[in-house]
Amino acid sequence: MLLEIVVAAAEAIQASLPLFAGLILGAALLLLFERFLAGRVSFAVKRVLYALFLLGGLGAGLFFAWKIRWLCDDAFISFRYSRNFARGDGLVFNPGEWVEGYTNFLWTLVLGLLAKVRVSIPHAGLFGNLASYALAIVFVALVVRKASPKGAIVPFAALGLAASRPFYTFASSGLETMPAAMLVAVGMWASLRKNGAFGAGLAFVAAALTRPDHLLLYGCMGLALVAEDLVHHKERPFWKRLDLRRYLAYGAPLVLLYVPYFLWRWRAYGDFFPNTYYAKSGNLTYWSQGLIYATHFLFTSGAAIWLPLFLFVLSGRARNRSETRLRIFALLSLLVYGRYVVKVGGDFMEHRFFISLLPILAASTEIALRYRLREAALPVRALLGSAAALAVALAVLPVRVLKPYEKRWNLAEENTFYPLKSVFPLESGSTYAGMGQRIHKLFVARGLKPRLSIDCIGLVGWYADLPIVDAYGLANRRIAHKPIEKRGRPGHEKRGTLEDFLAEGAVVDLGNPWGDKYKEKTRANIDGSSFHFLRWDPEVVKVLRAVKGAQLPDPARDITTLTRTGTRNEILDALEFYQVFLERHPDREKLLGELRARLGEVADFEGSLPPGAVIRGAGLRIEKARRSGATGKSLLVSLPDAGDHMGTLEIDLGVLARPELRFALGGRSSPGLRVELVVDGAALRTARPRVDRKLVPEAWQIQDLQGRRATLRIVDEDKAPGMGLYVDGIHWSGGTKDDVRARLRSGTSANAVDLFRAARTELPDSDPDVVAFAARFSVIYSFDDVFPAGSEVTGTAFGKVPTTGPTGNQQEVTGFLGRAFVNGYHGGDAAKGKLVLPLMPLDGQPVHVLVAGGKDCQKTYVGLEVDGRVVARACGKNDEILRPTELSTSAYAGKQGRVVIVDESAGNWAHVLADDVLVLNAEKLKTN
Repeated sequence: MLLEIVVAAAEAIQASLPLFAGLILGAALLLLFERFLAGRVSFAVKRVLYALFLLGGLGAGLFFAWKIRWLCDDAFISFRYSRNFARGDGLVFNPGEWVEGYTNFLWTLVLGLLAKVRVSIPHAGLFGNLASYALAIVFVALVVRKASPKGAIVPFAALGLAASRPFYTFASSGLETMPAAMLVAVGMWASLRKNGAFGAGLAFVAAALTRPDHLLLYGCMGLALVAEDLVHHKERPFWKRLDLRRYLAYGAPLVLLYVPYFLWRWRAYGDFFPNTYYAKSGNLTYWSQGLIYATHFLFTSGAAIWLPLFLFVLSGRARNRSETRLRIFALLSLLVYGRYVVKVGGDFMEHRFFISLLPILAASTEIALRYRLREAALPVRALLGSAAALAVALAVLPVRVLKPYEKRWNLAEENTFYPLKSVFPLESGSTYAGMGQRIHKLFVARGLKPRLSIDCIGLVGWYADLPIVDAYGLANRRIAHKPIEKRGRPGHEKRGTLEDFLAEGAVVDLGNPWGDKYKEKTRANIDGSSFHFLRWDPEVVKVLRAVKGAQLPDPARDITTLTRTGTRNEILDALEFYQVFLERHPDREKLLGELRARLGEVADFEGSLPPGAVIRGAGLRIEKARRSGATGKSLLVSLPDAGDHMGTLEIDLGVLARPELRFALGGRSSPGLRVELVVDGAALRTARPRVDRKLVPEAWQIQDLQGRRATLRIVDEDKAPGMGLYVDGIHWSGGTKDDVRARLRSGTSANAVDLFRAARTELPDSDPDVVAFAARFSVIYSFDDVFPAGSEVTGTAFGKVPTTGPTGNQQEVTGFLGRAFVNGYHGGDAAKGKLVLPLMPLDGQPVHVLVAGGKDCQKTYVGLEVDGRVVARACGKNDEILRPTELSTSAYAGKQGRVVIVDESAGNWAHVLADDVLVLNAEKLKTN
């Protein structure tokens, strides 16, 4: 990766060789120009020329900065803090919530104070940055002129800084980056003044109040003051070299300003460090990303050339106190602050964390170089001059290795994402601005203030002006304190979950927080703008329902439909969903009661045994896991990790009042493993496991036993290692027209495929009603044991037989029916292959199939092949969830065709999964 950056930078420089050559020539001519005039003009003329060059460079730099003017999304986080401060709510992101989601106290406070006198905060941020940029360059020029040998004519450091793309990029942005860099330059200048220790301390403390990590630079200047005293006047005793009064003057601003501020913010926000420190896990090291960040900076800012020059010219004897102080300060800053930036992994914005080092290194390099040029012999002077010309040219050459809007190496050229289309009136070119304005119109303009969960909290938060749950945790304490699960893009490595958003009181989300399963049940559309409810909110629904054409969730309608047509697994999942989603619904218990009634639960083992159940022995336990064929999130198991544990569970069913009892059962077949229905002491119904590692439906019709008292007994009496059973979803059924058996018997042809699939999740495949309904299909490929007779398998991706679960390092697979499915992950994503199913006559009925895997429908797909050509395709969504889809055959009625399952890709998500191929019989449909 580091080599990639170097190569990309070299290619960018090569593409700009004519400009690079011109810049080298220009820098060399300026060096010769100064050398020529050095002894020929007066000091006053030199000062005028110095000022003119400075003004020219500053004007050019401001032109470049204005040309790419932008306001960053992160800047609007601070702007919102400032606005709330001006409103009287304090420095908070959400009124009433004291979370320190900023690390630029002084910058945010200044903007807030300006807002109190009706100054536009975004405009203040933009022009405050531009002014800070100009001042930083001016103070660098002043530092160089004051600390250099007399007679400087061309302000090389100031010109190089003004025309440096990293530096003028952050001349706008609205961030604290440039104000902090400006204060560092002011601190350097103040340190050169007579009795300037207090002023320098004040400037560096102000820089630390603007960015907390600049305390490191404050410390570096303090050490430089001490080192300066030790280096000079070596003839004095050690203790007489130290100027304690100057150190006290330098430290006074820290004690008088920073310490009280720190104590206030600790008390106000309750955390020792800012919340952003926890959100970015600042306590952790991220050297790998830091090296990427540093390498990118070295080769795109010219530092690969001017930094070695800096290190060379700063070596050598001490010349005077000012030069020594700045030299030591620059070296310490590079080592201490530079190491800190690399240690934490830098930032996701290219160059940003190194911006404050540029004024330090630029000024120190020019000062030391001027001394070296004055002292060196002619050949060395020529060599140093040439190196200086090359360094200046490379510093101002715009080297771009990232494309606009590109995120690469965990970095981005952030200014391309947030350009300003207009300054008066202010208009951002980011889509987030329009998003925030639409949210404001949607909710706030109607008097609503629902809590919004979102990850782009800057522009959206500013314009929407709603309470926000920050998904990345910068302004949210709960999410900020989560551990990092995987390192990635700095500042974007922690993300809140649905549970976090709900716990933080979020009501709406612009994404789809509940996932595809509940996408349509939570989606709302108002005036063409879509969003999702995390929880049903009566106030929001009441107001929005009055909007013409409003589309809002209707839980009552959805629950009624689900209880009529949903599978038991779907209803169990829905019950868990609606228990949370309907938290504020006035009819919550009534609606949940409909779902519970449809479940007919005896025992679902969701965390506990049913009331009154009696367990004996140590062999049976509830296991929290999702196993194929089970429902919910846990089930009853008697498969110990080791040993021969046995056990019995008895559940009192009371007087039998329903005509059917159903459950799911799995495990190895054994006489000692069984489920029994005990009536009057006798086992009148018995079921034993039929399928290992998967649960399959069992159904007992018990009309003949109704009115009698019964007990359900689950037994493990098999001592053999590895022998045991799985039981789940014990429930009553039958007796209503919406029951799956009643629907199978009704003779309906509507939604026949969905009904058939639902029936096979609740009833055994051998059930007479299932068998009778299966006759409506001309093709049923369930892939439960082997591939259909006549299939052809090539390659290695699909193995030799269907699989019963994930293979290798594959994620959990869900959504398949029966015992097994077609899995194209044998050998991982790199494997390729093709499964061709037998030919079948096409009569216009679509081919129904469950599909998952990669979303490249050209290379990983389930297809319909007719006359040797694939005429229809279906593919997954880059996940392992099998979903129903159709392949149309209407244009090929009367022909022969076949289903092909293809994996021709070796990239990411380069595999396909399939199951349950169904084709209805057109003739039987007509008969029905």
